Formats: sequence, C-alpha cells, structure tokens
Amino acid sequence: MISFLKKNRLLLTLLVSGGIFIIFSLHVSADQLGDKNIFFLDSSFDFNNRASISATLMKVSTNAYYYIEDPYWQSLSGNQQTEFLENLDKAARDFDEYGYPATRNVFGSEWKLGVDNDERITILLTKLKSSAGGYFNPRDEVLKSQELTSNQREMLYINATQIANPMIDGFIVHEFQHLINWNQKERLQNVTEDVWLNEVKSEYAPTAATYDSVYVGTNLERRVNDFLLNSNNSLTEWTGDRYDYPPVNLFGHYLAEQFGEDIFSRMNQDNKVGIYEIEQALRDKGYNLTFPQVFNNWTIASFLNDASLKDGRYGYKNPYLKGSVHATPITYSIVATSIINIAQNIKDWSPYWYKFVNRQDSKAEAKDFEIEFEGSSNNGNFTVIYVIDYISKPTVIGYLKLSGQYGLLKIPDFKTDVDSAVIIVSNQFKKGDFTNNEPAVPFILSAATTFFTEPVNPPESETDSNGMAKPSDYGLKEGDLIRAQGDFDIFIINQYGYKRLFLNPTIFNMYGHLTGGWKAVKTVTPQTRDAFIASNLYRYVDSSKVYELEVTGEDTGKLYWLNITGEQFLSQGGKAESIFTINKSEFNWYPKGADVTAL
Repeated sequence: MISFLKKNRLLLTLLVSGGIFIIFSLHVSADQLGDKNIFFLDSSFDFNNRASISATLMKVSTNAYYYIEDPYWQSLSGNQQTEFLENLDKAARDFDEYGYPATRNVFGSEWKLGVDNDERITILLTKLKSSAGGYFNPRDEVLKSQELTSNQREMLYINATQIANPMIDGFIVHEFQHLINWNQKERLQNVTEDVWLNEVKSEYAPTAATYDSVYVGTNLERRVNDFLLNSNNSLTEWTGDRYDYPPVNLFGHYLAEQFGEDIFSRMNQDNKVGIYEIEQALRDKGYNLTFPQVFNNWTIASFLNDASLKDGRYGYKNPYLKGSVHATPITYSIVATSIINIAQNIKDWSPYWYKFVNRQDSKAEAKDFEIEFEGSSNNGNFTVIYVIDYISKPTVIGYLKLSGQYGLLKIPDFKTDVDSAVIIVSNQFKKGDFTNNEPAVPFILSAATTFFTEPVNPPESETDSNGMAKPSDYGLKEGDLIRAQGDFDIFIINQYGYKRLFLNPTIFNMYGHLTGGWKAVKTVTPQTRDAFIASNLYRYVDSSKVYELEVTGEDTGKLYWLNITGEQFLSQGGKAESIFTINKSEFNWYPKGADVTAL
C-alpha cells in the first residue's frame, strides 16, 4: 500500500471514577521491510529535477529506516543490487555503532520522538546531482497540514550513487548534524542558525564519528586539498560552492582542538547564532575571547601551523592537519630594487596571505623594506597581521597598528636579517546576516625596498620576551581599565599582558575607589583588547589559594579552588603573572564549586 504517512492505529481506553470516558490516542506503528512510500524531493538537488519519487524500505537498523528509490533500484543489475545491499549494510552498521552516538554526543539530540512519533530517522537513498552527497529538508519537520510537501519525518536524503564511496558514512553524519541543529536551534531556541556555522558543525561531524581517522580517501583529506588550491575563500559567505567547504571544515577543527569538542554542544544550547553564538559559547566555557581574536589566531595557524608557539594557538593538533595545512600565500620575490602594488577587493572574514621572499644579493643597496596598507573606510574594519621569518632569531608575529584603515610597517635590514615577511589581511566589518553574495571592500597593499635615513627599530612581536603583550606598546599601563569600541565588556590589564573581565557591574563597583570608576574606562580598538590574554585565575587578597573562575551565565560565575601545589601549577602550564588579586567582597560574591586537582 502506498501512502504519504505511516500506518496509524487508534487505541481506545475506557475509564474511571464516576463515569466512562473515551480517550483516543494516536500511535504510529513502525515501518516494515518492503513498505512502499512516495516521498517529496527538493528538486534543486535531484539529478533530474524531480519533485517526488516512489521508494521501498530495504533496511531497518537500530536507529534508521533505509528507503531506496524504486527507479534507481530497478536500473541496477542483479549483481549491482547485491553489491548495493552489502554496502548499505556496512553504512547502516557504521551509523549505528559510530555515527549516530558520536554525532549526538558532540552536537546534541535530534527531535525525539519527533514529528512522526518514531524513534528512528528515515534515510532515503535517491539519485542526486553528482556534486551532492546529501541534504536535509527542514520542511519535513512540520505536519503535512502545515506544509503539503512535508514528508512528516526526521529525514535525510543521501545520494544513492555514492553508496560504494568510502565517504558515504561522512555524508550521512554531515546531514544528521543538520537534522540535530534544526532541533537544537530552530525548534528549541526559536532561532535559525547561520548557514556557514551550520556547515562548520556538519563538516566536523565525520571527524567526531572517527570516520576521518584514516585520512586517505576521507572528507578531511578532500577539504585540505581544496584549501591548498584556494585558501582565500570567505568563512561566512555561503554559496554552496566546492571551495566554501574547506575554510569551515578547518575552522571547525581548530575550534574543537583549542576549546574542546563540547564547544559545539555549548553553541547549540544558546539562543544566539553565528559569530555571537561562538562568543557566547566561549564565555560559557570560561574564555574571555572574541570571535575576531579566534579568527585571527586561526589565520596565523593556517599559515604557520606550529603548535609549539604561543600555547598551541598557532597550529593544529590533529596529526593529519599539522602535517598538511599551510595556506597558500600569494608570493613575491624581493630583489635588489622592488616596488610592488597590490589592489585587492576582499569579502568579510576572507583571509589573504601575501609573502615577500628575500632574494636580494650582496650588491643590493636598498637594504630595508617597507610595507604600506590602506583599506577603504566604507564598510572597512581591517586587520593586518605580519609574520616575519628572521634568519637567525625567532619569528615575529604582530598586528599592524591602523589609523583610519591606514598603516605602515618598516623592516630594517631586510636584506641581511630576514628570510621572508608574510602579511595576512582580513576585513572584519560585518558580524551577522550573511548572504550568499556579500559585497567586497577594496584595499591597497604596497611593498618596496628602500634605505632608511634614520634608525628604525625592527617590528616587535605582539608579545615581549615573556610571551605577553606590553601595555606600553598601546599607550596603556598596569591597572588600566579598557573597553573595546562597540563592546560593553570592561577589563583590567596588568603589566604582564593579561586582562581579566569584570563579569558583573556589581563587581566593578566594588573597586570604584581604586579604579576611578566608570569615567576611568579607556576605549581601545578590538585589536588592542585582543592583544592581552584573558585570565580566569584569581587569588583572594588575604590568601595564597588560587581559584579558577567558571562563567556560568551572562554575568554570573563560580569559583573553584585549584587544589594543587605550586610546582604542579607551573608544570601544567600555569603562569604566576596571570593570577589576579581580588578583594573580599568579590570573593564572597561568587558561589564556590568543588575543588579541582588539575589546571
């Protein structure tokens, strides 16, 4: 029997206490092998723009029904059908054992029991366009009375032609994450996820399910190879193009490595989307980091890929990524006399890497090098990072100080001291409402050999010899209160390059007589704020005990005593300079959690 809905039955219950009531309860029986159904399709994905298809249930596993479209199945020979079912058995087994539990563990649950009142999801294997591995259609999550083309199921569509592809398991969990995301964000939080961030999560799903652990022939290998071919694609603009996937894939891996896989479930549990969703999840995990700061670190990591630098933030940890990810820069050779002018249009959150390689010979007179940047002030909020690889001293990583979207970098003794200089440019103007066709903003990057007539100090790293930013580099001093333009969070900085957040206005007011109050807060650029490392380590003024702060809400937190020795603290990467002293009022204001025995 062909039907749009599953078979239903009505149960009659009679009851109770002074009368007889008739209660009707709708229950949905499980689909049975051999059941036939007609499913609506999204014609934009279908190989022949079909709007519906008949299909037969060929496999029932613990967590899914597997339907195969009838026309495709009938087009296969007997041997091909046998091989198809063997591959389907393997995919179903892998999904039950690895994909289903791992994806739910990292991202949360799909809707249970869902619109169809059934524990299992439905997976339709149907012939899609060759470029499509699968898709999820949120229209299936509503009743047919509300949407005539709803299949009224928790449902995924997978390209039947890819059943023998080793990446088929990844296609399934990729789409399964979209199903989960719809439940976590749209149904439970009443918000619609930004497409690019939804894809960040789905691209990480195969790794979460261990499907990328072999690497060769995996989705991860495919994305890395495409990233090396085109490293400049925007992270946030989404067209569905092949090169949209590599940046979101690598950014998702970077998030998981730097902040733990549970960053994804934290994101799905808050009621924000996109950039603001990531920032909220970071705060919930106790990190006082902004999205631009994370993005900038990722652009450096995707070029340098050296996890031994700066607490690991400039590299990947995954053994396959740490050996293969190096953004492909646009490279220029600097010879005796070089003048280079680069005019570029750039989209938001689209990093460009430019590399200037020293090829000067001993006869070159212009021993110095100068790089000038000028970006449009119309929709321009540029960040320019430099990475200077010296011949006989450590690499210098810093931010070009821009004034009115203009900056100048002078590198003395380029001829003798420098192997190469890399400039990373990104525009960070737009923070939400991204489309599939974002505007591009122009900038000009000029580089030239020269001879400085007056002494010029070499560029400084964003860190000093102790590995931290210096307040004096930004016209600041120990104890200054800072707030970034467009942000309400207030921090206090110390001489060692750390900052700590005043979590709540009540806490800020506890220090009014010392800080100078609200009038003393200095407004700085986001880049200046982000140059200082956020710390969540506190010490009560009259005690030697060190506590770790967990941010539990938008303006609430809890303290946990680090019940470890000083030697253990240092051996685990702790820095005494990162500990902020707080007064008795603030200490008493926080609730206290159980002791922790590791940093």
